[in-house]
Amino acid sequence: MRTKTLLSIKSFKQILITSAFLISSSYAAPSLVNGIAFFVNGDPVTLLDLYSTMQGAKVNQDAAIDILINKQLHEQEIKKRHIIITDLDISNEIERIARINKTSVENIRSYMQENGKDWNAYKQEIKDNLIKTKLYQSITQDSLRLTDEKDLQEYYNTHQEEFSVPQSIEVVKFYSYNSQALEQAMRDKSQTHSNVFTENEILQTTELNPQIMADFAQTATNTFTPIYPIDGQFVSFLILKKNNPTLLPYEFVKNTILQKTMNQKEDYIIYEHFEKLRSNAKINIIRLD
Repeated sequence: MRTKTLLSIKSFKQILITSAFLISSSYAAPSLVNGIAFFVNGDPVTLLDLYSTMQGAKVNQDAAIDILINKQLHEQEIKKRHIIITDLDISNEIERIARINKTSVENIRSYMQENGKDWNAYKQEIKDNLIKTKLYQSITQDSLRLTDEKDLQEYYNTHQEEFSVPQSIEVVKFYSYNSQALEQAMRDKSQTHSNVFTENEILQTTELNPQIMADFAQTATNTFTPIYPIDGQFVSFLILKKNNPTLLPYEFVKNTILQKTMNQKEDYIIYEHFEKLRSNAKINIIRLD
């Protein structure tokens, strides 16, 4: 069995991206089709898989083996965790992408056809991405349950400004019907921008939507909140001053801290998970040529 080299997080993620989109070559020698190169936990990887990966990813044999081992471990985890993506999930994701890009599904499809891109291949790409996202969410959720309470408490004690809620907030409201104009104004707030309007306001926190209040609490002074769609306009608030801040109890913000911690550690959690699977995997080499 080959010596396993520890991949960097960056190269590991690149391998995952590469392996997701490899297409088997139709020009491979017929003798490769049924030949088994190696097994990963009993699941076969063929010589054709190995050859196609080397050709498609333009890598040497060792790198192709790494890619295929990781691909098999991913597929095994997907089966183990019963991760399924339906046609409805795919349709909803394409509609979401269309909304973000301010277009329609029909326009996306027409654009792809005009540029020689296959619609079914695009839907498969969407499906692969959704499966990967759902898989990684499942893995990180496992880690959430194992998070040490002391780590969460320490984060709370050292980042109390993030969890202090002021009684009122002095802001400059920036709003426009044009999102790009608003983004430009946010980048250069010292200048006057056409189609962007401003108003000075004092907001009472008890009157704010809880999600917006959370954004305001975590936005530093002299910086902008996220952009919100409100009554057909795009709105962001420049935070000027927070008055009479009160620290929220730990139990009230514990879940927020938990999510923040996991977001910061997500890449490493996924990397570490698959490295553990890899170190425990039974890999039997049959033939490599």
